[in-house]
Amino acid sequence: MTISPYLSRTLDNGVQIVAEKFDTVQSVSIGFFFKTGVLYEPDEMLGVSHFIEHMMFKGTSGRSARQIAREFDRIGGYLNAFTAKDYCCFYARVVKDHLGVAVDVLSDMLIDSQFVEEEFERERRVILEEIKMYEDSPDEIIHELLGQNLWKDSRLGNPILGNSKTVSSMKRDKVVNLFKSQYLTGNLVVCVAGNFDWNNLQNLLEQKLAKMPTGKLAESDHAPSASFNFSVFQKDIEQVHLTLGTVGIPFSDDRRFALTVLNAAFGGGMSSRLFQEIREKRGMAYTVYSYHTSFRDTGLFGIYAGTSMEHLKDVLDLFYEELQKISEEGLTETELNETREQLKGNMLIALESTTNRMNRLSTGFLYGVEPKLPEETIKPYLAVTLNDVKGVARALLNEKNMALTMIGPSFEAAEILAESKFSARPLNQEKLGRRNNNSQNEVEE
Repeated sequence: MTISPYLSRTLDNGVQIVAEKFDTVQSVSIGFFFKTGVLYEPDEMLGVSHFIEHMMFKGTSGRSARQIAREFDRIGGYLNAFTAKDYCCFYARVVKDHLGVAVDVLSDMLIDSQFVEEEFERERRVILEEIKMYEDSPDEIIHELLGQNLWKDSRLGNPILGNSKTVSSMKRDKVVNLFKSQYLTGNLVVCVAGNFDWNNLQNLLEQKLAKMPTGKLAESDHAPSASFNFSVFQKDIEQVHLTLGTVGIPFSDDRRFALTVLNAAFGGGMSSRLFQEIREKRGMAYTVYSYHTSFRDTGLFGIYAGTSMEHLKDVLDLFYEELQKISEEGLTETELNETREQLKGNMLIALESTTNRMNRLSTGFLYGVEPKLPEETIKPYLAVTLNDVKGVARALLNEKNMALTMIGPSFEAAEILAESKFSARPLNQEKLGRRNNNSQNEVEE
């Protein structure tokens, strides 16, 4: 049996605690992670997890919304939350001497939020405005549209914010009932990283979470069937926003280390192939990149560029050529060595943040992959070989197994797509007005 390098305990009521203690900082970050989000929402209540996240900040029987904010302002702390496709996190970062304040307020929010009708209706309006904000940002919303193309009719393709129809029609009582059915002790892991006293932390959590409802939520399916659809949306904008995406690699699959290396070299930075070929050499885009997101049982690998109608055909063909090239040839030895060093530096810098280290501790609970010490975390990336990268590129980057989404100023973008090197396939065309979408894999409060 593998022994965890971290402090851990399961409280009598079922709440799990995972902690990493280091005395080289003056702060501590604490996060309450729940298995919830899009994957656990009824179709008629899309966006309810994000709605609940908002309501947690709107007052308890003992604290108003303003008092919750003041608790952290007065000690120079930070309080926030975010909703992802497959979980929700409420977290705080404070000076070590004020950990008790963070635990007290977070626990109060989770156990005693009142969901007052007046606040509920006010927050509904806020979220509807938030939806409009993302709808007005094509470079944001296009990633959600890509997910819907890739995972059509599956929960993983649903928008985190929900849509104007579902948010407008949500009833307070149903939201409260869903909250009560999901925010249970067995559905929670508390992750803590930084400078703290372990015994004091356990005592605080035992005391403050004693009244939390017990129980456990059944895990939802994370592995939907892929649908490699092409869609072109027309919107009154100047640029064309273009994304291509395919099914990536789950968190539990060790090939994700090779894919991370591939992604960094392909489109993850200023020296990457896409950035150099499309922006630096040809000046055809200001923003161009690739990305990869892992879930428990699947993943998403995508590439993006914002360009003009004038350059769209060339950018499409360059995307095609670079995908073909890396899937057939992989990386050069120089690219591999430089990328591994880049990732090493990025990880070491990120590990200086107590919040980043707190987030790392949740992977065992969320994805069944236990976190490792920093030096052990880096090793798999440094061990990636040229053959590893070539293997994962060949497995994933087949243009026939990619969804494509474009948002452009006219449907002429569809005609340009038809003239590109990408294989012809059925194409959906739609005018993009006020839609029922949100973007990003995580939406922060």
